[in-house]
Amino acid sequence: MATTIVIHRGTNQIGGCVTEIKTENHRIFVDFGEELPGTESDSHELKIDGLNYVGKKCDGVFFTHYHGDHVGMFQTIQKEVPLYMGECSRQIMMTIYDTIKDNGALEILRDNNRMHLIVEKVTIPCGDIKVTPFSVDHSAYDAYMFLIETPDLTILHTGDYRNHGYRGDKLLDMIRCYITKYGNRKIDVLITEGTMMNRQMENVMTELEMQKTAFHYFKENRYIFLLCSSTNLDSLWSFYKAAEMNGMRFYSNGYVYKQIKNFKKYAGKKANYLYKFKSVYQVNWNYYLNKVKMTQEEYMREKGFIILIKEGEQYKKWIERFEDLKPKIIYSMWEGYLDPKIKAFNGELAEFLKPFTPDQLYKLHTSGHATTKCIEKVISAINPCKAIIPIHTENKAGFEKLNISEKLKQRIIYLSDGEKYVA
Repeated sequence: MATTIVIHRGTNQIGGCVTEIKTENHRIFVDFGEELPGTESDSHELKIDGLNYVGKKCDGVFFTHYHGDHVGMFQTIQKEVPLYMGECSRQIMMTIYDTIKDNGALEILRDNNRMHLIVEKVTIPCGDIKVTPFSVDHSAYDAYMFLIETPDLTILHTGDYRNHGYRGDKLLDMIRCYITKYGNRKIDVLITEGTMMNRQMENVMTELEMQKTAFHYFKENRYIFLLCSSTNLDSLWSFYKAAEMNGMRFYSNGYVYKQIKNFKKYAGKKANYLYKFKSVYQVNWNYYLNKVKMTQEEYMREKGFIILIKEGEQYKKWIERFEDLKPKIIYSMWEGYLDPKIKAFNGELAEFLKPFTPDQLYKLHTSGHATTKCIEKVISAINPCKAIIPIHTENKAGFEKLNISEKLKQRIIYLSDGEKYVA
């Protein structure tokens, strides 16, 4: 009874991930994502017969996390197929789709008969396939690796991960203790992300290092507009904490305020000292603060602030409102979005930042993905017996340059989209 692995999408690009694992009688998918903007391929027309082959239904789709390149096509999945994701992920997505008024997406996410919440280390049976989630650090909170066991294969699908976030230092210990069980459980196939393979020489700071850098920057610059993903929990916490330690409040629009409340509820309750956002406020310039007898704007001018923004006319006006204070702009996103030579170039964002001088614009960011050194450590700790399958990368060949054993390098298998691996 052979197990088949098919990487329907993601073998030669970052994002748009779709992985199928099937036995003779059962099949599951890991992720069902949209391609990133600017991706040059026709695979956005991906059709897997509505997730049903003749006589072979799908037993479930498991989502590693809530980023669109992993969940973006969830509305195309047939109604009878169970969907599995973390509790926080579902709430983050509900807040997104409630904000943009997508009732079709909300109907799916609210359907408890269809949506199944995964719990770390709790195994989910899908016929003769067993799936066990393990929490990992990523720029999306509530991200998971999946240990997938079939009658003849044990597979680890990493999803997106890293070891330089606030919880990343536990990665290798978790792998050794719970996944390989200190060598007592053999992993046959490792399916791993390789986003950073094109940036092997890039110096990546940790989230804590970024927080410390921001802390010192805020000592001299107390009027800050921040461009950062509204769902990047660790980086939001880094900047929030740096501001709090400098006596500055963190402000945002109503949508981001709701997302931070989600993070505080689902992540904050599980951490001893992380994600306890206490001083986050919605922007309301004329709101009168009785305790200090001044408006919100007056208080911000006196005490300083950090305001999360995005590109757009509304936020340009916010910056202009404080022009007399010579505010600074922190750009904490991937620089590729500003590079017209790169597929993911964001013209609107680049145009928004164009008026700001190098003195006004400060780039301070850390990657949400595993460095090559981290990938090396994970591959060596897993030590897969049969195959290493790279996904979520534009440079599969980069795996051959990793500092891993020659024996492991010989197990690297480069699949094309739609190509099958049968052990």
